[in-house]
Amino acid sequence: MSLSILFIQACWAYSNLRAILTPWIGYVGYAVFVVLCPQWNWRWGWDNSIDYQKFLAITTIIGTVLTGAFTNKISGISWKSIGAILLFLSLAYISSFQTIAPRQTTFYMDKIWKIVLMCVLGILLIDDSKKLSWLVGLIVLAQAWNAFNINELYYKWGIRVDNFTWNFNDSNTYAVSTVTMMALSFAIMLVYKNYWLRICMGLIFVLQMHQIMILQSRGTMLGGIVLGVLGFLFMPKTKYAYQVFGVGLLCGVILAGPSVVEEFASSFSAEEELDSSAQSRFDIWKAGVRITADNPILGVGPWAGQVLVPELLGMHNTKTKSLHNLLFEMSAGCGVPAATCYLAYFFLPWFVQLRYWLKGKITGDDHLLRTVNLATLCGIPGYWVASMFSAGALLEPSYILVVCSCAACTILEKRELGLDDDHHEDDIQEDLDSDSEMDEDFEEDQEQELVANR
Repeated sequence: MSLSILFIQACWAYSNLRAILTPWIGYVGYAVFVVLCPQWNWRWGWDNSIDYQKFLAITTIIGTVLTGAFTNKISGISWKSIGAILLFLSLAYISSFQTIAPRQTTFYMDKIWKIVLMCVLGILLIDDSKKLSWLVGLIVLAQAWNAFNINELYYKWGIRVDNFTWNFNDSNTYAVSTVTMMALSFAIMLVYKNYWLRICMGLIFVLQMHQIMILQSRGTMLGGIVLGVLGFLFMPKTKYAYQVFGVGLLCGVILAGPSVVEEFASSFSAEEELDSSAQSRFDIWKAGVRITADNPILGVGPWAGQVLVPELLGMHNTKTKSLHNLLFEMSAGCGVPAATCYLAYFFLPWFVQLRYWLKGKITGDDHLLRTVNLATLCGIPGYWVASMFSAGALLEPSYILVVCSCAACTILEKRELGLDDDHHEDDIQEDLDSDSEMDEDFEEDQEQELVANR
């Protein structure tokens, strides 16, 4: 067993132990394992018989109950996001009773309720700057390892990585899951002023950008472009930010070889010139519209729309065909009300962050909140554009960015109410204690000086 595997397993054990008394550490560990997926990255020496993420989820739940952390004070928008995702889950559960594909629905519901539960716990537990800093930093590093791994296989071994199943997903689905993590590394690079941190995040972002290109995911490339355009709109308007954006744009042009450009450009060809993959996407979307229109209230059952697609498109050689579109997957499977609630989970915090940006509520000196603000504003729309070409309802990195966004809202709301987050209060108290000690020392010195003069 390699040292890297021992280190990761030690981190897993530590997170489980700490989760009992400090549940937010359990959630951060869970989020890191979800993004990193060590069962895949160290598959040659990893025991896949153990569901490591499930253990972290269980210990986090136990810790939350034992410590009463579910009573944490969070922002109003955080409660609305929780309500939206729970209402979506309730409607999906009701829809599951009338599903036309029990096997697909059972699989989907077994996964989605756990994802929703951890979303709720994350929003409740990550409620101050210290916790949010650890969460953001570690998930960015976890995704950076994946990006490095993909680039290494491509350059060192000449492997066509677009044929792989990354983190047990196909290349398109995995690529979609990276968009929100890219938004965080992009935002850190532009917002923080530490020289070495900027270089580190810049290298990570280039690796993440290139992994999308070599994975040949056209939808994610389009999502990445949306991320970049919105990032330019919302980024700090400084000379440094313009320089970094220009360098990033130049790197993108250099890294995008002829095959990547040709692959991406084919998405915008005339209908008669589209390749079979691109053309099939549009045909499947039409089927998604039709299924949704015929079953608008509860859909045909969670994840069951794929059963009807072959029949609608005249595909006689296959029994199921994915809708390849997150919105249609939700509306066709669970109904329009459920899809609306699902959208609300992502975009309620987005609109609040937009309002913060428009009103200038987050100052340039508050690097953490500014980072999450920028990552939210460009990452969530970028993710949804990418998901229009390859659905990712069971991909958790996108949900984690919403947790970060809600945490930032909670921190800011506490500050506006004069209820600053714990570690910040401790820092202030330390400063006050330090000032008090300095004053006492100064007075003592003054008294001694007076005595000497007498």
